[in-house]
Amino acid sequence: MKRKLEDRCKFAAVFAIMALIVWSCKDDPNVTGIGILPGSDLATVHKVVEIETNKAFTHNDTILRTDGLSLNILGTYNDPVFGKTHADFACQFRIGNFPDFGENAQIDSLSLIFLYKEAYGDTVTPQSIKIYELESPINSDIKLSDGTSKPVKYYQDVDLKSFASSISIGELEFVPKIRLDSTETDTIIQELVINLDNSLAEKLINAEAENMESADAFLDFFKGLYVETQDISDGGGLVYINTLASGSALRLYYSNQEEDSLSYTYSINSNSSRVSRFSHDYSMTDFAANLNSETAQDSLIYLQTMGGIRTKLELPFLDAWIDSVKTGINKAELIFEVDTVESGHPDISLPNQIVLTAINEDGLQYLPADFSVSADLFGGRFNDDDNTYRFNITRHLQEIVNGEIKNFGFYLSTFLREVDARRVVLKGATSQTGIRLEVTYTKYN
Repeated sequence: MKRKLEDRCKFAAVFAIMALIVWSCKDDPNVTGIGILPGSDLATVHKVVEIETNKAFTHNDTILRTDGLSLNILGTYNDPVFGKTHADFACQFRIGNFPDFGENAQIDSLSLIFLYKEAYGDTVTPQSIKIYELESPINSDIKLSDGTSKPVKYYQDVDLKSFASSISIGELEFVPKIRLDSTETDTIIQELVINLDNSLAEKLINAEAENMESADAFLDFFKGLYVETQDISDGGGLVYINTLASGSALRLYYSNQEEDSLSYTYSINSNSSRVSRFSHDYSMTDFAANLNSETAQDSLIYLQTMGGIRTKLELPFLDAWIDSVKTGINKAELIFEVDTVESGHPDISLPNQIVLTAINEDGLQYLPADFSVSADLFGGRFNDDDNTYRFNITRHLQEIVNGEIKNFGFYLSTFLREVDARRVVLKGATSQTGIRLEVTYTKYN
């Protein structure tokens, strides 16, 4: 009986110690269990929040490669914050089989058809586009004298008009339409139909057999079309043309001596070269005076797709961690808050995700080690609950602590820059909120 009583006392003592430890955790994580840890194993947990020393500068984004995209953005948009953007494109067309137009074929019409489901900007301002036939090729590969080929790379500043005839063969004025289906869960596919001049129809219907004997022969005969957006002084928007959709095509309507109401389709497929061009005018923006300058900071951060605007970040606070002996980084989170007024949120859609890249000693960009562990954990997605974008840079900071890498700052840019038209304004380093870096770390003795 005495032995059982002693066991109960020991259990009660252990339980009391555990309860004391749990209770003490609520007060101060740094002193939990201090009385029972050996001095050589003593560890303290700290949390710091840094706002004041961070710096941010507005820069032009890097030039984007714009060939072979899944979507081609089209239109002119006068953004109240980011100035004017133009987006247009050129594309090739393919023959599926040898066209036999029959005896005495007569042209009815030639239509260029593009499909889209999404638009960015307003849907009340008319957009105007013109169509030109390409006189120079935009092939995705160039054949070399040794019989091999090399890919042709096109970038956002390509002068597509220099590839085309100076004579327009079609034009259209339209107002972008965005409509939901009967379930109100998805948008309805919309069509842009541009009637083209019969001069191109005659060229196609009267093509010689040698011009149709192969895909290369046809592309040499008919190099494609350039779709040019026209300028507008106010408002506007951008539509996401799905050039690879089965309904996007060039369709020739004709008849012959045997049948009426015939058609032949020149399609756009993954083998068809497609090249986008983007241009931006920031001359009337608030950030124009400090663009690409690192002598002055704005209280706001500007990010824009289509090779528009990115931000360079300097976080000198990270240098304070260099050679921090016996320091383990538990969590390091970089937090950016959306300026909802300047961004026009929620009326204007924000980027679903932004990208944080580190800079090395050669000025090149790379993704922090945290991304390789888990892209989802690394972060960058928009959090609608508190209007923030957050990045986990725990491993990156630990590498700085360990002396494995040096801190040369970061670039912050948008995601899906080639095929998305969104932009966002964030609170900058000199704003009241600032760019927050929250670090929880453990110091071992």
